[in-house]
Amino acid sequence: MTLRPVWLPELICVDGDFQAVLGRLYNVFHRDFIETKPRLEAMEVWFDRTIKPGETYEDGFWHLVEREHVPGQPRSFDARRAERLPWCKASLTNCLDDRFVKFWKNKERNKVICYVWLEQFDYVVILVERTLKARSNRPERKVAFLKTAYYIDGESKRRSLRRKYSENMP
Repeated sequence: MTLRPVWLPELICVDGDFQAVLGRLYNVFHRDFIETKPRLEAMEVWFDRTIKPGETYEDGFWHLVEREHVPGQPRSFDARRAERLPWCKASLTNCLDDRFVKFWKNKERNKVICYVWLEQFDYVVILVERTLKARSNRPERKVAFLKTAYYIDGESKRRSLRRKYSENMP
């Protein structure tokens, strides 16, 4: 049995009425990403704030609770991903806890991709480093843009992450 880090929250219940479940999940998302604005190392964590016509929640929220959305198709809720939503901010906040977290950056297609992987718990958070240009009232700075986070449910994805991790180790 794998010991659980004290900083890793319990899973959230995703049973019951779908709209009520979405409400509970969004409350966690709002608390963790809107009210408290997490950081990855020294970078602010940003997310996609777009709300599509006819929808209630930001795309950044949907990236954490559903499989890849195909426009024109119904959203594909992913219970295993959604129940781990409270883990996302905790993983970012504790990314340097090398007892439980593998944290690294890869240069991929001219972008710096940040991986925060709780390998023992099959959960990964993926962000893209972005540089904001200097403006008159602030200097140039980097932010971490939250792309997705999900439960890893296949060995091929584990192998891929292990390969990417090992490529970035000295």
